[in-house]
Amino acid sequence: MLFTKALGKAVMDLSTAETVGTVAACTVAPSPARIAGLRLKTRGRGHHTLDWQDVQSFGPDAVAVEEAGRIRDEKNIGPDSHTHAAHDPIGKAVLTDTGLNKGTVIDVDFDERSGRVRHVLTEEEQIPGDEVLGVGGYAVVVAAPQ
Repeated sequence: MLFTKALGKAVMDLSTAETVGTVAACTVAPSPARIAGLRLKTRGRGHHTLDWQDVQSFGPDAVAVEEAGRIRDEKNIGPDSHTHAAHDPIGKAVLTDTGLNKGTVIDVDFDERSGRVRHVLTEEEQIPGDEVLGVGGYAVVVAAPQ
């Protein structure tokens, strides 16, 4: 699934059957590349994050979480955590580990069951998720071609 197709998807609390937010962004952890968390737009101020491990299911119409208590306020997430907003790859430069600029991330293709990143997409190419070495505040770093 392309992450842009997940934007705006409802996040449902299975214990109350209520919508607790909508998907606003994702964060990615490397080695192997996977979705670490979903950034949510919720009622009220600020952003909140749902760790991928707390996603019960990622369906065609909604994301299910066992209970809303699993959603964390982003203010309580440190920059060293892969669920921190700094690890959102969309709009960031893609640089190889040798310093070559490969464009800007426009989307992430991922497996909605496991969260594994299949590809990071730029305007020019699809970079295999296995080549993602890091995601930071400035760039996504990928392995240089051999």
